[in-house]
Order: sequence, then C-alpha cells, then structure tokens
Amino acid sequence: MKDYIVAIPSRFASTRFPGKPLVMVGGIPMVKRVCMQALKSDAKKVVACIDDERVQGVLEGIDKVEVCMTSKDCNCGTDRLAQMIEKLNISPETVIVNVQGDEPLIDPEHIEQVAALLESTNADMATLCFKIDNLKDVFDPNCVKVVFDKDNKALYFSRAPIPYERDNFKAEVVEDLEFLHYHHVGIYAYKAKTVLEYSKMPQTMLEKAESLEQLRLMENGKTIAVGVCANPPQTGVDTQEDLDRVNAYLASH
Repeated sequence: MKDYIVAIPSRFASTRFPGKPLVMVGGIPMVKRVCMQALKSDAKKVVACIDDERVQGVLEGIDKVEVCMTSKDCNCGTDRLAQMIEKLNISPETVIVNVQGDEPLIDPEHIEQVAALLESTNADMATLCFKIDNLKDVFDPNCVKVVFDKDNKALYFSRAPIPYERDNFKAEVVEDLEFLHYHHVGIYAYKAKTVLEYSKMPQTMLEKAESLEQLRLMENGKTIAVGVCANPPQTGVDTQEDLDRVNAYLASH
C-alpha cells in the first residue's frame, strides 16, 4: 500500500523535554532522524507538522519531506494533524499514519503494517501492539495496555493491568502471567476525515481519566483495529535517560 502519507507531529516546547525535536540522536537532530526512518517505508510522502522555525531549518531540502507550520497552542498531536490537513487541503479519504516525533528508531515495517491494517478492515483507526512477557510492564502505568476481540477490534486501552488476572493477582506472590497481555504501540493510521472528526469532539471521561487520546474515539462509537507486531519497537524519547539509551543503542549497532 503506497497511497498514504506519514505525518509527524513535533512540538518544540515539550513540557518534559524542551527543544526535544532538535536534540542530537546519533549525530542527527531527532525530528530529522524520525523523518529519515519514515522515508524508508512505502509512504508516498512525509509531512512534518511543526511549531518552530528552528525545527523547520533542519528539515529543509530533504526529498519527499514536506514541512507544515502549525500553532504552538495545539493541545495534542492529533490537533496538529488536523491543522495540517486543513492547511494543505488534504483529501478526506487520504490515509494518514501518525508517527510520533520522539520515535527516532521507528521501524518502517510498523508504518507499513498499520497502513495495511487500516486498508484491510472497515475500522475507523488502526494501531499496533506487542505481547508483554513480564509482570513489571503489566503493572507499570507508563506501559499502556490494550485488549481486543476475536476480530482484533480494540475493546479498551488502559494504564491499569488488563485483563486483570483475578485468581493469579490476588496471591501474595505473583510469579508469572497466566493470560496474554499486550503493550500498545503509539502509532496510528486513519483517514483524514477521521482526524478532523476527532479534533472537533470534546474530551471524554475515560480519555481524561486514563490520559489516553484514543479513548475519545472509542467513547464516540468509533472502531479501532489492532495489529500485533512480530518485533517490539525500540524505545521512544521522553526523558534525557531515554535519549542516552537510544544513543547508546545507535553507537553499538
């Protein structure tokens, strides 16, 4: 599938990591490295949705990368995408893959997988996950979990352990998992019209409770298809420690 674009929302004034798009990852500004990884997919083009001229400067001259300046006041990445769609007059039926601007090691195969998943289902949105193999992640609120039905449509996303293994987890010492648990991967595919619909929806109770944007779509009756990755993605960059880890990984490969 090649009739889709990759959109990369990137916010310069990150609360937890100001100036994050320009930090050096393997000697390359992070937002540029994310674009370079996205270009390895079969997308027809990549659009960087940014909010600062300093970020625009490092992206100039990259073939097949279009830069769209968006407002510094966007509340989230999806709102930034909605502004891009309107500014560039993107067709409502255009498939967009949303890749976070702090994923410098994004796997191009995951981009292709989520785009193909949206095309092969009648879902409003598609996303990915991978199997959790340790107890720590199941109970870690920073690890978002997802459960889905027999047709791989999402039932719920949560920072809490889902499914909750009632008999196993009530034991004084929990030694292992008895059921399958899946870690959500924050990559999304949807049509441009869905992004615009989403941006006009008010925040919902579950979204605010869990601080998970995708729940807004689900609470409004939209369906999300979930694909399982064969290979878990590398870590994103939220903190200086994450950046150090990514740079150490790149130095050793």
